[in-house]
Amino acid sequence: MDIAKAQHALRKAGLPGWLLYGFFGNNPLALETLGLRGLHLSRRFAYLIPAEGDPVFIVHAIERANFPALPGRWVVYSSWSSFVGALQAHVAPLGRVAMEYHPGGGIPYLSRLDGGTLELLRGMGLEIVSSAELLLQFQTWDAEALASHRRAARGLEAAKDRGLEYIRSRLSDPVPPSELEVQAEILKVLHAHGLVWDHDANVSFGPNAANPHHSPGASRLDSGQVVLFDIWAKEPSGPYADITWMAGWNVSDEVQDAFRVVMASRDKAVDYVRKAYATGRHPRGYEVDREAREVLVAAGYAEHVLHRTGHNLGWDAAHGNGTHLDDLETHDTRPLIPGLAFTVEPGVYPGPFGLRSEINVYLHEHGPEVTTALQTEMDRL
Repeated sequence: MDIAKAQHALRKAGLPGWLLYGFFGNNPLALETLGLRGLHLSRRFAYLIPAEGDPVFIVHAIERANFPALPGRWVVYSSWSSFVGALQAHVAPLGRVAMEYHPGGGIPYLSRLDGGTLELLRGMGLEIVSSAELLLQFQTWDAEALASHRRAARGLEAAKDRGLEYIRSRLSDPVPPSELEVQAEILKVLHAHGLVWDHDANVSFGPNAANPHHSPGASRLDSGQVVLFDIWAKEPSGPYADITWMAGWNVSDEVQDAFRVVMASRDKAVDYVRKAYATGRHPRGYEVDREAREVLVAAGYAEHVLHRTGHNLGWDAAHGNGTHLDDLETHDTRPLIPGLAFTVEPGVYPGPFGLRSEINVYLHEHGPEVTTALQTEMDRL
C-alpha cells in the first residue's frame, strides 16, 4: 500500500487517521487496499494510518506471521482486553477516524464495519466517518490494468459474435437452439481467450429477458422474441469487462422503439460525464444515473426500470466497490474520478421482453473512453 498517498488524501480531507479493520474476511475493502487478498485470516486486525507519522498495525499473536511486511509499528495482542487496550492507546487519541462505514448503510458496498465494533469505538470517544473517498484513490486502474481490461473486452465481443453466429446457424432447424446451448458456445470462446469469471454468462430469450438476473435454462428461441446476452470475464490478474448485447428474431416495432430509448439513455449518461469533465468537474455517481433515467421515464418506462444505470468494474467480481451510477437502489454521492472504470447499462423490463444495453467506460484525466463495442441497433437474426 502507498502510505504516502493515503496520508496525502487524509490531509486533504482534514482527517486525523484511517482505520482499516477486519475480521474473518468481513471487510474485503480493507483486504484489497492493503494487498491482503487470498490470506486465511480468522482474528481481528486493525491497521491505523495517521495523517502524520508511522502506521500502527494491531495484529493477533497467532496470525502475525501470515501478513506481509506492512510498514509501521506492529502491536501484537492475544486477549480481548489487550486488543481493546491497543485501540485505546493508539486509535482513540486521534478523536476522529475514517473507516469502511456509510451512514445508515446507504451504500452497502461501503458498510463493512459491524455495529458492535462501531459502538466500541464510539464508546472510546471516537467519531467514525466514511472512508468512501479515500478508498477511491486505491480503486483506480493503471495502464497495465486498462490494457488487461481491453483484452478481456475483445474476448467478450468475440464470444458475443459466436453466440449470434450459432443462433443464426440454427434458426432453420426443426428445433431452435436453447439458452444453455448458446451459453455453451459463448463460454468456449471465453476459455479460448484465457479468460476467467465468477459465474457463467447469461443468455435470455423472450420473456426471460425481463428478468435481469435470469439463469439460462432449456427455453428455446421462438420467432418474435428478443435475445439478451450478458457476458463478463477477465484475465486472471486483471479487472473485469462486462457487456450486454441485444438481438431479435422478427421482433415488433414496439421492441425496436423501446431499444432506441434504452440506447439514448446510455448515450446521455456518457455525454453527461464527458461534458462535466470538459468543465473540469468530476460528476457524482447519482447525477449520471438521474440523467440517464430521465430518458426512460420521459418515454413512459418509469415502472419498468428495475436497477441503477451502472456499476463500478472490479477485480474479484464484475461489480466492483468504487463509484456506481446509482440514485435508484442507493444514493451514490462518490465522484467519478480519473482512473475509475464503470458500466453504463440502462434497461427496461416491461415483459414479455426486457432490454438492456451495456458498455464499459474508463475515465482518463481528460474524460471518458468507451472501451467496449457500442451497439447502435438491435442485431437482426
